[in-house]
Amino acid sequence: MAFSLVFTLLALSAVSYATNVPVYLWGDLAKTSLKASPLYTVEPEEFSGILKEELSRDPFTVIFIEETLSVEDFSRKNAEGKTSFPFLRANVRNSAYLPSVENALGALNKLADPEKVNHVKLTENGLSAEIEPESGKFLFINLKDAKEGESRFDLLRRHNDFMEDMFSKLQERYETVVAIYTAHFPSWTVSHSRARRQAQSNETQSDSSTLMFDGLLLAYKSMRLIDDNDETVLTAITGSSVIDANATTPTQNSTLTSGENTIVLYFTQEPGYWILQKASWSNSTDSKDLTPAQDLTVPLGFSYRCAQNVSFTHVNDSKHFTLTFTDLKIQPFFTSNSSGLVFGDSLNCVGFFTAPIWASLFVTFILLSIMFFGIMMMMDIRTMDRFDDPKGKTITINAAE
Repeated sequence: MAFSLVFTLLALSAVSYATNVPVYLWGDLAKTSLKASPLYTVEPEEFSGILKEELSRDPFTVIFIEETLSVEDFSRKNAEGKTSFPFLRANVRNSAYLPSVENALGALNKLADPEKVNHVKLTENGLSAEIEPESGKFLFINLKDAKEGESRFDLLRRHNDFMEDMFSKLQERYETVVAIYTAHFPSWTVSHSRARRQAQSNETQSDSSTLMFDGLLLAYKSMRLIDDNDETVLTAITGSSVIDANATTPTQNSTLTSGENTIVLYFTQEPGYWILQKASWSNSTDSKDLTPAQDLTVPLGFSYRCAQNVSFTHVNDSKHFTLTFTDLKIQPFFTSNSSGLVFGDSLNCVGFFTAPIWASLFVTFILLSIMFFGIMMMMDIRTMDRFDDPKGKTITINAAE
């Protein structure tokens, strides 16, 4: 009984979570200044109000529906660094993006006029029905043409090309066209919430230097420049930032100055993530571009925390020039605000198999080995198979036996 109750609650929570999906709108929108917040979920009533405002010109509206879609899919890239959605990225300036909408398809179905709704499916053989649209009509296209053995990247890239072709054809027939891309369920269901540790926070504040300026929070224990065998510790750091939050890809270039040494950190903002792409160093006589030794891609709203060394390296003619942060914690906010900034939850730079996990696995292996050895010894015990009969003849056992 208790198990069934717990299972029911888990199922209900999974269903409620599964209704939160991203929504991407582009085309002849009435208002495209809608700002996306990765930490905010749009309720169905609020989403209906947004749709009424964006579709106030009564355009022809086409809705492309994936089976599953999450924020992470928009930043997915293949081994060559190519994105799954080049067409959608090309329309960023004339688009509206909502990373988390509750029951988006329910709101769309309620808004559409039942007499002007057409539902079709995209299959391996094309669309399941002919389209005879009219002005102000809603066209729902379910993208159900997955192929066996096809990767997620290839599937999304095919759908990107299909949406580009369909949108171009509709624009040739109608004056105003709006396209919406969403899904039934999310493809990622991982929660990134972490509990804060007060002891760790106090240690960071007491042992590290913290900088706050123009949309950047930076805490570190030491900052060093290493040129082969020469090492310089940077102190008395001052900083400023140049932020372009309205670009297609928002950027933030934060400058750190210590004496004659100038360091610039280059941040970009992708859908759902911020990225520290590179750094540069310069003084009055020289300058170098520095490449990070590890990938610094972090979900928006989170800070990057690494108790180890974070290095940016430049290699030229077998000479190594390295900028190293020890015990680094950093987070850009892509805003000119320089007060009231607070670190978000930390994304730590540790692999899946940490030292405690390896220690636990090692101890478990030792205990299993001991148990296996004990079971084998018990199975090898031989009991007596001959017994004396007090009323019969005494058993005589020869030495050979």
